[in-house]
Amino acid sequence: MSTPTTEAGEARTTAFVSAQWLERHLTDPRVAVIEITDDPAHVDAPGTIPGGRAVYWKNLLWHAERREFASAAELSDRLLALGAGTGHTLVFAGEPTQFAAYALWVARVVGVGGDLRYLDGGLEAWRWRDSGSPDTPVEAQFIRPYSALPVSTPQPEHVIDRDGVRQALDSDTVVVDLRSPEEFAGDRVSPATEPIDHGAQRHGRIPGARSLHVRELLDDVGRVLPADALRERISTLDAEQAPELVFYCRLSHRAALGWLVFTDILDDPRVRVYDGSWTEWGSIVGTPIER
Repeated sequence: MSTPTTEAGEARTTAFVSAQWLERHLTDPRVAVIEITDDPAHVDAPGTIPGGRAVYWKNLLWHAERREFASAAELSDRLLALGAGTGHTLVFAGEPTQFAAYALWVARVVGVGGDLRYLDGGLEAWRWRDSGSPDTPVEAQFIRPYSALPVSTPQPEHVIDRDGVRQALDSDTVVVDLRSPEEFAGDRVSPATEPIDHGAQRHGRIPGARSLHVRELLDDVGRVLPADALRERISTLDAEQAPELVFYCRLSHRAALGWLVFTDILDDPRVRVYDGSWTEWGSIVGTPIER
């Protein structure tokens, strides 16, 4: 993946790090790795990456009782308990990869500061990394932080709720569906990788939504494509003139990855992620859908 640049051609700070970069920095005590997984058994478990800690995404990112994000203070405290705090470059690694993008998106929305990064391709890319000595163990040298990551200014402009989506349907906003073609067509309400087709009461899509399967933005092992290839892929959306883009999927994980690609790699600030996504929209009485 090429390094993003500004209009003046200068290198721009990116949240993305490669598996090769992470392997080189595992002995740096200022780097912490938190693996975001879909396994409820991961409360604070050893990770796949040496020195990393694995945690179930809901336990880290959601309020304990309410279906909403944890506060910035709560999230910072949970990350501190996992060994990530002030002074660390915190690398989120996803299993699957979009879970890490979701974690970074939630952190920015609620206002968790610090140097937060996304492992490009997640654990899939980590396992496939080109290493000169893949069998040589790496001993991580993490420093246990004394204080939590700072609480900064929340960024609610990156999220949109169902009422905002309803209003957007009557505007020039472009709604983009990052689910699989089967989900977009209404054949399923969850990805084919799920053992049970569940997640909403109805099949279909938000009226007028345009399809952009998130895998179209990635290579075979889940790493983001170069910027030029991305621009070619998204040209079919015909959204250059839209004032705003609303991304959704089933639970907003894939939409969050799309948000990260657009805002970080393509320097496109127009994206807002619909938090409830299809799980909410497809279950609300009276909400319009297409099939």
